[in-house]
Amino acid sequence: MSTVLLVEDNALNRKMLERRLRHYGHKVLVATEGNQGVALAIEHQPDVIIMDTDLPVIDGWQAIKILKASAATMDIPVLALTPKTKSGNWKTALEVDCNDYDTKPIVLKRLMGKVETLLGGTAPAATQTKAPQVALADSLTSALATPQSRSAPLSPSQISHQIPTIRPSASGLLNNRYEIIQVLNNSPFGQCILAKDLTVTPATTVIINTLKLPVNDPALLSLVRSSLVSEMSFLAVISRHDDIATCLDYFEQDDVFYWVQAHVIGTSLTQELGSAQSMGFVLKLTRSLLSTVHPFHQGQMVHCECHPDSFVRRQSDGRIVLVEYGLLKRMFVSLRSHSLTYRQALLKQGQYQPAEQRAGNPQFNSDIYSIGMIVLQSLTGQTPEWLMGVSGQSSLTNLVKADAQVVKLFERMVSPNPQLRFESASDALAALPLGLIPKESTYQQVLSS
Repeated sequence: MSTVLLVEDNALNRKMLERRLRHYGHKVLVATEGNQGVALAIEHQPDVIIMDTDLPVIDGWQAIKILKASAATMDIPVLALTPKTKSGNWKTALEVDCNDYDTKPIVLKRLMGKVETLLGGTAPAATQTKAPQVALADSLTSALATPQSRSAPLSPSQISHQIPTIRPSASGLLNNRYEIIQVLNNSPFGQCILAKDLTVTPATTVIINTLKLPVNDPALLSLVRSSLVSEMSFLAVISRHDDIATCLDYFEQDDVFYWVQAHVIGTSLTQELGSAQSMGFVLKLTRSLLSTVHPFHQGQMVHCECHPDSFVRRQSDGRIVLVEYGLLKRMFVSLRSHSLTYRQALLKQGQYQPAEQRAGNPQFNSDIYSIGMIVLQSLTGQTPEWLMGVSGQSSLTNLVKADAQVVKLFERMVSPNPQLRFESASDALAALPLGLIPKESTYQQVLSS
C-alpha cells in the first residue's frame, strides 16, 4: 500500500481527492497548510505528495522548495496542483523541481493517472497535453529509469549496460583521428578514454569523454545536441585559461557524443587531502580553486562538479588545473530530469555539495560551498562528513585557529544558508586576505616538503 500526502486547504477538493485515493487503495495523509505538509512529509516519508499551490502560512511553491532542498525529502515525487487561470504555472513547477503538475478544476481521471505514474504504476491515458518542456523532462526521466517505487531505485550498476560500446571507424580511429589507448573509467552514461591524437606531430595524448542517452526521442536528442553544442562553444573560450584543461574537439559518431580535452599530467587533488596543511598553503589553494571556476561564473554558468577529483596538480609547474567541466550535471539540471537513477549516478558526491545542489537547484555559490569544503579538508585533514558534523555543533572559530578574517571567510564559504555565502567566485576572491598568502617560491617549498 502506497502512502500519499495530500496538502489541500479547500475542504471540498480535499474530501473528494481523499475518497478517490483511498478507493485506489492508497493510505492518505492530509494537511491543510504548507508548513504542516512539510512536517508530515519529513515525519512519514510518503511515496508521493499532491501539493496545492495556494495554501495558508506558506504557499505550496515555497513548501515544495523546502522539500526539494532537504536531503530527507528531495527524492519524494511531488505533483503541484495549480489554478488553471494562472498562466506560466508549468514554468514555476519546473523551477521548483516538481515531478509533475496538474490544474484545477480537478479532472479526477487525469490526476489519478499522473499519481499512479509517479508511484510507478500504469497510468490511464491522460486527457491533457503537457507543455513541451514538461514532456521533454518526462521523456528523459522515463528513458533513464523505468518507473519504480522509491524503495527500489535502479542502482548505477544496474544500468551499466547502457554504457556505449565504442565502435571506431574503418580506419580503427575515432573520428578518423584518435587512437584509443585505454578506457580510464565507466559511468552510467558514458566513458572516459585516454587516446592519442594522430593528426599532430608528435602525437599527443588526450582525454575523450563520451555520452550515450538510452532514448530514441528525436525531439529530446535534438535538445541534448543543441545543449552540448552550446556547451562546447562556451568551453572552447574559457578553457583558454591556463588553469582549465583545454577543450580541443567535439563530434558525434554512431549515436554517441564525444568531447575531447587536453590530457593534464599530474596528481589528483584527492591525494593531497589526507593530512592537514599550513594556513598559507590552504589560502593559496583557495585562490587557485576559486580562480578555476571564476570564468564559469563570469559566463553565467554554475560549474556543478567542484570535487577533489575535478582538479589536478600539474606535474610540470605545480599549478592547480580544472580537468572536469561539469557538463553532464549542468545539462541534466537544465533539462530538469527528476529521475532518482540520475540523482544517484550524477549527484553522488553529495558530501561536497550543499543541500540546494543535491536537490537539483545549483547556483553560483553552490560552487563556493564545494570549494570551501575542499579547503577546510586540506586545512584540517578531516573528511567532509566530520567537518559537517562538527560545524553543526560549534562554530568554525573553535575548529580553525586563525586570523578572524580568515575564519569569517571560511564560514561564509560553507554556510548551509546560500544567502549567507559569497554570491560568486569573484566575490570570494575579493575577500581573500592577500597579505597572508605566501609568495610562489615559498609555496613551492611547502609543496615539495
